[in-house]
Amino acid sequence: MLRVGVLGGTFDPIHEGHVALAERALTLGKVDQVVFLPMASPFHREAAAAPEHRLQMCRLALEGKPGISLSEAGMAPGVRYTSDTLPLLKKEYPDARLVLLLGADKLKSLPDWHQADKLFETCEFLCYPREGFEGEKALRKLQRCGAQVTMLETDLLPFSSSRIRKKTARYEDAPGLDRRVLCYAAENGLYQQDFLPRLKLMMNPRRFQHTLGVRQEAVRLADRHGVPIQKAAIAGLLHDCAKGMSQKDMEKIARKHELMPDEGMLSSGAMMHGPVGAYLAQKQFGIQDEDVLNAIRSHTIGRPGMTELELCIFVADATEPNREDYEGLTQIRRLAEESLAAAALHSMRLTQAFLHRTGRPFFPIVLETMKDLEGRLTAEEKQLLNAYT
Repeated sequence: MLRVGVLGGTFDPIHEGHVALAERALTLGKVDQVVFLPMASPFHREAAAAPEHRLQMCRLALEGKPGISLSEAGMAPGVRYTSDTLPLLKKEYPDARLVLLLGADKLKSLPDWHQADKLFETCEFLCYPREGFEGEKALRKLQRCGAQVTMLETDLLPFSSSRIRKKTARYEDAPGLDRRVLCYAAENGLYQQDFLPRLKLMMNPRRFQHTLGVRQEAVRLADRHGVPIQKAAIAGLLHDCAKGMSQKDMEKIARKHELMPDEGMLSSGAMMHGPVGAYLAQKQFGIQDEDVLNAIRSHTIGRPGMTELELCIFVADATEPNREDYEGLTQIRRLAEESLAAAALHSMRLTQAFLHRTGRPFFPIVLETMKDLEGRLTAEEKQLLNAYT
């Protein structure tokens, strides 16, 4: 008879430890396949991420994994207990013997689970070790209750969903996440304070869509170029938080806190909204990470010595998918796939040419940034850039 391992949980978020556990059960021949069963509304706790997000993260993490599949039975309305899913799973696997995978920390409470007798009759249990929990005593008790429980010989799970959530809340790229899951969580602001309602009030709908587009592109570019993804996401989200302010209000903040290096730049909202946005991100949104603040601060005028994160936000702002086409956009996007510095420099050169044609000022700090970027490019990057100029 086909033995189907069932790994249920909130998966908030799913991590590499979960996948490694399933693969271990398959490798040892304990089960013939493993189905992941995310629960929309588990009885034991409220999830931090919405069900649709947790389900999608599971899809991303499990894609292409041999012998592993995903069931949406736990997403059904009214499903809160493991016993609720058994009839639904039986419809999916009518001729299979179900084997529930659970941690040693669950053994003691298993007899008290909802309709535990039904579980004992209809499925087996495959128990994996958990830190700080000895399962032998509970195992013997369960066997006396008629439960069929065997132990899975495997290492302790090296990752924890709760630790991942805590790191993510600090805008850190937590280890143990599939890159696609990490990018999805970052792009959707999961496990962090939700700034979207406030941002909607601070800008018009078109600017808000641009903001979401910059976050999306910043995450993609960060993943491609090895830039911290969570930092790129929050910097992209807040980069234009001052854009909805009046010129007068921005200038007032800039003068009071000496945010602008050039007096002439106080006449330009396009120049001011970066430094003023960094000020608002810190004072109103509580962002204390200097890397993130610098990325917001320099996303319009740049600065000598820009970090890869700063370049990522600068380029994402210029190339996000909602941008209307403009001269040179295609070239910047192509360059961005290979070099953030080359893409940023090409963007600055195009802006310089446009301002020269229209008789508008081009500020010294931008010239200094361009010179700095030119000096940092490798021979390959220079060759790449020359191909587009």
